[in-house]
Amino acid sequence: MAHIAPVYDTLIIDIGDVLFTWSAETKTAISPRTLRKILNTATWFEYEKGQRSEVDCYSTIGRELDLSPDDIAAALRGARDSLMARTEMVTLLRELKPGRRVYAMSNISEPDAIVLRNKLLDWDVFDRVFTSAAAGARKPNIDFYQYVLEQTGADPRRTIFVDDRLDNLVTARSFGMRGVAYDHFANVERTLRNLCGDPVERGEAFLHAHAKNHLSYTSTHQTINENFTQLLLLEATGDPSLVDYTEYEGPFNFFREAEQSAEFPCDVDTTSVGLTVSERIAPSIKDGVMDEILRLRSSDRIVPVYFDRRRSRLDPVVCTNALTLFYANERGHELAETLDWVHRVLQYRAYIEGTRYYESPEAFLFFISRLLDVAPELRSRLGPLLAARVRERLGARGDALALAMRLIVCAKLNIEASVDVRTLLDLQEVDGAWSGWFYKFGSSGVLSGNRGLTTALAVKAIEGQRRLRNAIARPTADSMEIARPQRRDGVIEKRASRRPCAGLGTSATKKPSASCDKETGIAFSRADQPTG
Repeated sequence: MAHIAPVYDTLIIDIGDVLFTWSAETKTAISPRTLRKILNTATWFEYEKGQRSEVDCYSTIGRELDLSPDDIAAALRGARDSLMARTEMVTLLRELKPGRRVYAMSNISEPDAIVLRNKLLDWDVFDRVFTSAAAGARKPNIDFYQYVLEQTGADPRRTIFVDDRLDNLVTARSFGMRGVAYDHFANVERTLRNLCGDPVERGEAFLHAHAKNHLSYTSTHQTINENFTQLLLLEATGDPSLVDYTEYEGPFNFFREAEQSAEFPCDVDTTSVGLTVSERIAPSIKDGVMDEILRLRSSDRIVPVYFDRRRSRLDPVVCTNALTLFYANERGHELAETLDWVHRVLQYRAYIEGTRYYESPEAFLFFISRLLDVAPELRSRLGPLLAARVRERLGARGDALALAMRLIVCAKLNIEASVDVRTLLDLQEVDGAWSGWFYKFGSSGVLSGNRGLTTALAVKAIEGQRRLRNAIARPTADSMEIARPQRRDGVIEKRASRRPCAGLGTSATKKPSASCDKETGIAFSRADQPTG
């Protein structure tokens, strides 16, 4: 499987202010500002390159800055005494080391290097330590980097370079290295884990580590036990062991708690997804619910949000999910007016600032693509427009969920989106998950998200773009159709009716028949209906 990002096999780590912290506060007449000035003189740089002795360095700087060499020596002894190892950084390097070479590279004099050796007991984490004193060169000068690369044989394009100084990072990047700026450990840890780990494996590990505990949360720091995202998570993964939801013999309620379910009526959104995803609901029950949805329509004949005429609400995403239910059960023709409205929303970009219940414009595009999964008869009508609209979003700002939904749509339409993939990869968190806001409560505007669903869709997005890159790199007669990877064990084997996929599903064992839109050349495979 092709990798979205390079595989890094070498780490080069700065020492001062990365592996160690220190204080410029002294008990001498030399102020912290003056001490830092000393450390940036040409004389000090020569000392770090081994071109001056310690005594000569102190005496020369004393003359240049009108300072006592004894005070300089005392201030620097204080700085050495203040050195503290960042043990968390050492622990991280040790964790990332298997399969990689790890080097230290520092501007440091030989006397200071000797002091450092006694400040850290874990030098064995490094395959080699490179000092400016030994190399006769210092960062950011190019010759120091050339020396390290020649000595290690490292491929700079597969090397990560960590430093706290921008000028040092610029030189490293000029060689093709991936420069990582050290600002806070949490940021560096996240970046290094993202660069060194496989995003799909880490995401799947998170999903299984929190199986049946993927609860939603709000922007007001409340936890929500609800059915909606659980159903979409099941659809995205095909793995019922990950989710926990309530199955109904009729309309579904958004909430699982009895108190909230009693307060809020069942809604068409959760019901449409539930009846599309759930396995054990009889066709007669589905037909009964769809009949009820038809009766709920007002004079405009547009599908409402709630199974309650007293709550008159309208949302194009909810309408799209209702269309998916109806088309999956061969009754799409009964919602012609709703389809016309959804088409206009897509055509005129009415979704561009989100909708009443959905935070991002990508949510609408994602659910349109889900509709097209089960309604091939709509692909000539909506497919070219969807492709144009998602292309408009490429490179737009968005959180991890918005990016994942955008990328899933792109993969279905054979649109490569490498910039957005890189952004999504960078947003993966230390525990392997991704976060993003999904829907919002219409009356209050409170946002809600679910890390489990966001992670599942991010994994699908990355897998889809990987397959697309494979198809582009190795074109075949079927390269316009993105083959779907074989599901892992524990998935649902088949479904009774046409179902949408909340990502990209399984490969067919035989060549699929496909309909191709003549205007865009986009192939839609009937085999791309999920089998789990």
